[in-house]
Amino acid sequence: MVAFLAKIEHGCLILQDAGSDDDVSDWDPASSSWYREGSSLIFGVQASVDGPVECEVWKSAPPVVLPVNLFEVSLPCPSGWLVLHDPNEYTRMQFTGFRGSVICSVMVDDLQFPSKVQILLTGEGK
Repeated sequence: MVAFLAKIEHGCLILQDAGSDDDVSDWDPASSSWYREGSSLIFGVQASVDGPVECEVWKSAPPVVLPVNLFEVSLPCPSGWLVLHDPNEYTRMQFTGFRGSVICSVMVDDLQFPSKVQILLTGEGK
């Protein structure tokens, strides 16, 4: 498990294959809390003006799961590396071990403005 606390300036996080150049700028946060394009996902979190976001990344189920399942989706990961970052790259983490595709489950404490996020990454077929 990896955890961090960060102020997310634009109120969104991007999870994508390290080699992805997919464009997630078509996302409309007013109509959906998350959006996927190819091997890239973008989802809303609390904006920095409202405080920091606590984020946890897990490769197995967390001992205490947050109450709201934001989404669960299979994400292509041809490079074997996933990158979690904000649009300005102030926050950036890389994870390995997912060549092929990965199931990404995102749980949050609040559907509208999450201040706590759990990301569960599971290799497809595991």
